[in-house]
Amino acid sequence: MISSQRYLLFFLLMSLLLACTNTTGQYDLTYPVVRMDFSDELVLEGSVEATNSTFINCPDVYNSKIIYLVEDGAWVEAGDTVCILENQQLVNQLETVKRLCELYQAEYNKGVADLELDYALLQAQVKNNETQMAISSLDSLQLKYYTENQRKIAEIRLEMARIESRKLKKKLSALETIQRSELRKMELQITQSQTLLESTQASLDELILKAPKAGMAIRGDSDISDGKIQEGEEVYPQTPLVIIPDSGQVRIKIQATEAAYKRLALGQKVEYTFDAMPGNFAYGSIVMKSPRGYTMSRNSRVKFFDVLASVDSGLQTPTAGLSANCRVFLNYLPDTVAVPIVSVFQEDSINVVYIKKGSGFIRQEVSVALQSSKEAVIACGLRGGEDIAMLQPLRSKVKDEVFLDYEQRNRFKTVKNDSLPADFLEVPQHIVPRRDSPEQMEEEPTFQFQDHIIIVR
Repeated sequence: MISSQRYLLFFLLMSLLLACTNTTGQYDLTYPVVRMDFSDELVLEGSVEATNSTFINCPDVYNSKIIYLVEDGAWVEAGDTVCILENQQLVNQLETVKRLCELYQAEYNKGVADLELDYALLQAQVKNNETQMAISSLDSLQLKYYTENQRKIAEIRLEMARIESRKLKKKLSALETIQRSELRKMELQITQSQTLLESTQASLDELILKAPKAGMAIRGDSDISDGKIQEGEEVYPQTPLVIIPDSGQVRIKIQATEAAYKRLALGQKVEYTFDAMPGNFAYGSIVMKSPRGYTMSRNSRVKFFDVLASVDSGLQTPTAGLSANCRVFLNYLPDTVAVPIVSVFQEDSINVVYIKKGSGFIRQEVSVALQSSKEAVIACGLRGGEDIAMLQPLRSKVKDEVFLDYEQRNRFKTVKNDSLPADFLEVPQHIVPRRDSPEQMEEEPTFQFQDHIIIVR
């Protein structure tokens, strides 16, 4: 297979030769046609991410600011602190609730003391009333010596003392009920304030995030910048702050431009290399294309699309967080006639090449079966071994013209570079080299397209 680097070197050499030649001979620059493996590839950049990861998110607290965040790519053990958030609103709320708890406790203590004093005074009144009743009972022994009016007055006073005693006892019983109700109310206020205090303290404790397991810590993507989250940023609830990937299985995330996205398809095979792991190769295929595009910055008009590709095999499993160079195989055809796309000219609605013959050229019509941005597969018109012009020669140098017949010209349609072969590293179904025998292959190179045979003449 002739690599893209070879073509680049070839075109640089062309430019150098063109600069050094005169005007008369500048059209004699040719390209030798050889049989080769045709490969239409797309090179994209991606990043390795774990298929299963543990996300450490921001708690459900607004207005939180990062004051410490573990370094990106650092190894952490289970229980290590990976992030510390600061929330001034929660700190102020905690101080307010603490003062409220102290106030409720002080009011409770004062209320208990006041109620105990009222109860003691009422008990003293009851005791005093009981003493007065005892004295009145002793005076009742002298009633027989009183006059009728004096006796009635003494009996009324004794009855009044009994009534006062019953009233004081009921008041004492009611005071006990009132005291229990007031104390219960104060206790509820203290309980509520303590619950709020514990809840606020728990929310503050949640701002210290710890690693649930050992692994490599990767910082999450920032919502306010193009890079990773940094210390000092304000984060929102449930924002992924730290990601600990599971190294058991990984995948590749490709950020494709709109032009590249249109050429990608599910099932296309991908080869990966990694700058951080020289010599390591991995292979997989595209498994998901996100239909929603996004821009990298607010004012940018360039859209990117997320494309996920699997990692099915490789020399060594890459580590999540590494960058990956992704070579996507859009089409592959082994042992065929492929020429640079710049050497195929479209004239009068047909594709032609100029074959070098002596000091002139033959204008040869060709059928292009498959093409990419750099190469074209010739199904009819070339068989290999010819030298073709890279630049369109002068009309005076064209010595002869050869055309394909109607049947050869219309047996197939050109396949664009976004087609996908059925199997990786196998010949696409729409163009299959037919080799019935070695002798036939030497005599007449043929291609089978659908139900027809195209003979290269």
